[in-house]
Amino acid sequence: MPDILDSITAIHSREERYARLELLYRSEEERQKIFDALDELDHKKECSFEVSDTKESDGRGIVTIELHDDYDKESGPFFDAVIKKLGIDRCV
Repeated sequence: MPDILDSITAIHSREERYARLELLYRSEEERQKIFDALDELDHKKECSFEVSDTKESDGRGIVTIELHDDYDKESGPFFDAVIKKLGIDRCV
């Protein structure tokens, strides 16, 4: 199992019809890997989501993916696909 400090960290939260996946990256390469994965996924065609990128210092930051009206719980398969594509084996 990779060290949590050496890879992208995924944090998932859900409330009623709102779902969010935060992906904490530690380098520009990890940031690009996240956006490449989002571009490649077919699931993104099935649900409407917002992506924001909050950059911090030293190439670190957080990519946040939010679904605000997730009535049909489309976020589950979508978030699972993102996590799998990035090779993340656990979510906080």
